[in-house]
Amino acid sequence: MKRGYDLPSDAPGAYLPVRADRNVPFGKFYKPDNLPPELPLSDETIQLVEGTMHALGRLDGFRGRVEDAETVFKPLLYKEAEQSSQIEGTQVTTTDIYRATAGGDTSARSRDVREAMNYVETLQAASQQLLERGRSRENITLELLLGLHSTVMETGETDGEDPLPGEFRPNYAWIEESSEPWQQSVRFVPPKAEMVDSLMESLLSYVQSPSHFPDIVDVALVHYQIETIHPFKDGNGRIGRLLAILMLVACDALTKPLFHMSAYIKTNREEYTDRLLAVSEEGEWEEWIQFFVSGMRDQAEEVLGRAQLLLDQYETYRKTYQTAPESVQRLIPVLFEQPYLTVPMTAERIDMSYPAANNAVDRLVEDGVLLQVEQRERNREFVATDVMAIVERDADRLPSPAEVLQ
Repeated sequence: MKRGYDLPSDAPGAYLPVRADRNVPFGKFYKPDNLPPELPLSDETIQLVEGTMHALGRLDGFRGRVEDAETVFKPLLYKEAEQSSQIEGTQVTTTDIYRATAGGDTSARSRDVREAMNYVETLQAASQQLLERGRSRENITLELLLGLHSTVMETGETDGEDPLPGEFRPNYAWIEESSEPWQQSVRFVPPKAEMVDSLMESLLSYVQSPSHFPDIVDVALVHYQIETIHPFKDGNGRIGRLLAILMLVACDALTKPLFHMSAYIKTNREEYTDRLLAVSEEGEWEEWIQFFVSGMRDQAEEVLGRAQLLLDQYETYRKTYQTAPESVQRLIPVLFEQPYLTVPMTAERIDMSYPAANNAVDRLVEDGVLLQVEQRERNREFVATDVMAIVERDADRLPSPAEVLQ
């Protein structure tokens, strides 16, 4: 955060003083101007936007050609929940989330894991709500955003921990320079709480109105604005990333929320925060837009590669077990929806008896498709190793778009 109050004329906001009696570790806060900025887009940015639209369209078209897309690509949502949670400083993994939902490891159900599970459910429910109401930016409302926050965030055990699900923050918030207690200093102070209502009203008015910018540029602008307003006590990053995905769905750039940004933001976390601050203090809009739009392109390509591997694995299993007992055939899709499973959960998912489910699981264990997590007689838990290997594969080992589409 710059010293003093003076910012260049290009800065889309201003620093304002904090009352001396507020007893906070800073003396000023930032109030952003309303969107949109006065910003001519360079040819370089326009070409980047066009390339990103192509990458998103290619991903959406690929998904549209897959008959069982909801099942086959379900692990991608869990991957996004993992990356989104890790941005917030947790160590939650897809394994933690799956084991918690499988019921085999009750110790995995920490608050962090529950919030990651909430993220998956919220993304699915919100995108379905948009599809039912109509894929239009007009349907991204305050009610929708507060509902997202209410569903994602878990109520804290104490007032200090409580993120106030579904409510705007009642007090000042501030972003610290470092997570290390001995190095902490204030990096950025969002607008005071009394301004949040009007700033969010203006932001949503912009979201719902026609714009002269390409939709993808608007996604970048809106993401900056909501992160700068920082309307909630906690969970602002999660809601900002969810809003970006929902805007892409509302703008018809995506049919379903197969795409996600969290992995890119996590990998480029320092540059991400630097770019946000550079917009506020220097007016560096174009650099921010290029950074964020590049991330959308890169993530669309990464997701496409991971989706192809999941589809290849799914089709291999279906071909291998096309003459197997019905219990085994019914179990194959479950491996993608829930790679960690127990026999009781399997019986429920395939809608067959416990003995039939047990036989199906044993068959896939014999074939090396399932692996028992821990060697024990009761409460046995299994993992679909091939599926999890794809979910956890490093991005640089995924097929390129050219390899997918050849």
